[in-house]
Amino acid sequence: MKLDIREKDRRAILILAVAIGIYVLVSYVLLPAFDKLTLPPSRVSETEEQLKKYRRALIRKGHYTEQLQQARKNVAEAEARFVRGDNPTLASVELQTMVEEAAKKVSLELSQRNVSPARKKDDSFNEITMTLTVEATPSQIFGFLAEIRNAPKYITVRSAQIAPAQILTEPPKKGDFLKVIRANVTIAAAIPVPARKNG
Repeated sequence: MKLDIREKDRRAILILAVAIGIYVLVSYVLLPAFDKLTLPPSRVSETEEQLKKYRRALIRKGHYTEQLQQARKNVAEAEARFVRGDNPTLASVELQTMVEEAAKKVSLELSQRNVSPARKKDDSFNEITMTLTVEATPSQIFGFLAEIRNAPKYITVRSAQIAPAQILTEPPKKGDFLKVIRANVTIAAAIPVPARKNG
């Protein structure tokens, strides 16, 4: 039996075959490829945030370099204000010199003084202390403490015990009563632990 296909039917079959081919191509090739190229909505905001971070990092790259240089400069300036710790004897001499200079500025005479050896404070610092006893007027003592606070190096007053040098039981017979106080002051200086050289 011979099948006789008319020209019109032939065109319809050809169009159907082309339509099926286009459908298969779009469904199984083009759409999956497009889905792989586009990000799912959940990852879009994540990727956008990451891109913002990269942009900020690029903008601030020069700024970070400037901040790092400024931080190094600040550290060097701060380290220069410490009493040097590579030699404990020189550190105690430096502390004594600063205390004596502060006392001279307010005309204070230091009677007793005792410098302790350097003790470990933590992994980065040791501490030396100087205990001294003075008798002077209140303005001299407070002037001395102000000079210690404004010293060129980092030194602090650890403790100060202040009491009258003499107790007045009756008014003086002649002249004014000279107010003299006795102060026991402990002054401390943190000295950096010298860095160990690896080698």
